[in-house]
Amino acid sequence: MESGRRWIRSFMKNKFLSFSPAQIAGIILLSVAIAVFFFNPLLAVAVAGFYIVLCVAASFFPQSSFYLPVISRGNTGKNQVALTFDDGPAEPTTRQILDLLDKYSVKATFFVSGINAMRHPEIISEIIARGHAVGNHSFHHNPFLMLGSYHYLYEEIFRAQEVLKKMRIDTLAFRPPVGIISPKLPVVLDKLGMFCVTFSCRAFDAGNRRVKNLGLKILKKVKPDDIILLHDVPPPGKEDGIILLADIEAILAGLMVKNLKVVPLAELIGREIN
Repeated sequence: MESGRRWIRSFMKNKFLSFSPAQIAGIILLSVAIAVFFFNPLLAVAVAGFYIVLCVAASFFPQSSFYLPVISRGNTGKNQVALTFDDGPAEPTTRQILDLLDKYSVKATFFVSGINAMRHPEIISEIIARGHAVGNHSFHHNPFLMLGSYHYLYEEIFRAQEVLKKMRIDTLAFRPPVGIISPKLPVVLDKLGMFCVTFSCRAFDAGNRRVKNLGLKILKKVKPDDIILLHDVPPPGKEDGIILLADIEAILAGLMVKNLKVVPLAELIGREIN
């Protein structure tokens, strides 16, 4: 009888520990709200409201593991970083970046949208041929993707996966558009056998719409084990395209000066991407 009770307590404890921080916070705060409702309804509403605000706010922090385990940086303890590029592939920017990466013998990960991969399958092939990795960045790259239904979220990630699989790429890593996370995402990724990768160092370049001082911003804040976020879509103007490439080269050279070695994302996080 006692052993049965111990098993139940152990099971419940392990079950509770397997919950996400969002689920644990929900159980605690909503239980408190129910408990105080009959004594102080306004306090109960305030507690429940705080939980809702907490859930909404957590979605906008790319490094937050509130809803699911999020990999936003490495844990090597070494002077290493990883380079990632979002939103492409695109002509001519992705090819130009690939040439720069070759020049510095650096491997990166490209989180591509399904629709752009369909438009430029030859660039996807070139990314792989040059030794880089490819991640899933949804099909359409809708910045409001996480506000949609479970079905919509699943379809966006699944469709991008299907496009890549036709190119013989089976990626395990998903990066949400603009880094926004949804409580629906854990179930979707679990069903697809994928994990979430975000970033820890960015220049807030608005998808290459603000490339001025891009290199300076990255080099000023970059630290060991950072996952650096950049983009490989063309900036609005021709001059900005020149600035972008110059700043990416400045980042590659600057990382060497700071004694930060660029390693593949898989090596930095200790998990395979492709």
